[in-house]
Amino acid sequence: MKTILLKLSIALLIIGTTFNSIQAQDEVSEETMANLTVLLDLSDIQQGQINDLMTKYRGSIDWILAKYEGEDEPDVGSMIEELRTERNAYRKELGGILSTNQYDTYMAKINGILTDMFRDLAEIRLWEVQPEVALTDKQVVDLTPIVGKSMKETVQLLFENLSGKLTLPKKVKIKNGMKKIEKEKKAGMERILTPAQMGAYDQYKEEQKAARKNK
Repeated sequence: MKTILLKLSIALLIIGTTFNSIQAQDEVSEETMANLTVLLDLSDIQQGQINDLMTKYRGSIDWILAKYEGEDEPDVGSMIEELRTERNAYRKELGGILSTNQYDTYMAKINGILTDMFRDLAEIRLWEVQPEVALTDKQVVDLTPIVGKSMKETVQLLFENLSGKLTLPKKVKIKNGMKKIEKEKKAGMERILTPAQMGAYDQYKEEQKAARKNK
């Protein structure tokens, strides 16, 4: 089976990656934090706590991504269980920062919040890839919503199938869903990148995959 390039994150989290520039990213984007502050009427102290919380979990999710990204036959059950553990831990800590009303508002508006989060992450990743694939600044901007949408849809697919036993039909549904998401993302990228850039991008991803396996 063709390698499935997993672009995973988790509900309520901004994920990290093995890329050094992303690991060094120690703040949530100003736009995302501004949106959260307006939505939840966050105090200065809460803003700092939420920034630290989101950043903290980048590292945790990074290790999960590194284990499963690029596997031909990922262990979907184990992957989801690890993601669920991180999600639950995040929600518990978030509940200790926000008031009950703030938390309920956050959960009710999570779809829009996730869109902002994944676009932030996509942009960070693309700036990392830019010199390797010779992307123009405009290409980075144009690719950001495509890559962010792919990440968000993957998370939604996974968590729609969390309840109950992870049966074979569920595994097949998840696998087929991820293949569809990846296909749509690739089609979107091909409309923006040249064939040479797409080749460079694929080569870069393979090199990253090999580097992770050698660690």
